[in-house]
Amino acid sequence: MQKWIILVVVCVILILGTIIMMNVDIETEYVPETEIEDIELRKTIVTLYFNNTQTSELAKETRLIDSKELLKSPYEVLIKMLLQGPENSSYTKAIPENTNLISAELKNDCVELNFSKEFIGNFENITLKANAIYSIVNTLTELTEVNSVKFLFEGEETEAFSDCNIDLKNPIERKL
Repeated sequence: MQKWIILVVVCVILILGTIIMMNVDIETEYVPETEIEDIELRKTIVTLYFNNTQTSELAKETRLIDSKELLKSPYEVLIKMLLQGPENSSYTKAIPENTNLISAELKNDCVELNFSKEFIGNFENITLKANAIYSIVNTLTELTEVNSVKFLFEGEETEAFSDCNIDLKNPIERKL
């Protein structure tokens, strides 16, 4: 009988020793510090590009928005945000005032945008003119399904940006 008790004690010690050596938690339960609400789960980060007033270069502005807004028409939502302008006071919008987006459509991996003629406005210099195009291209190509952007103005192509070496007859790819 004593042999059985010794054998059981040795077995228990071996099992406990093995558990300790393997560093296995017998009971683990994750308790979050705060509960995540449903509305927080729907948020996503988007990156928009605006003119930096100090450097005249494009600058990133990230925003947290409800992902439901992007489901139906992500391209229109992002362009609308660009048209509304930046939240950062050091930035200005790159797209000219009174510009309207007529349509936006994804064709393969290229978004075709049709703007009103106001987009071809008066720009102070060639840099700001190019920034208007690349603020849109860089913003939309942040989306995984978009690799380039085709620009139309009231349904037609234009050569209005040829002075800044941008050929709008072809899709424009992201400028790094």
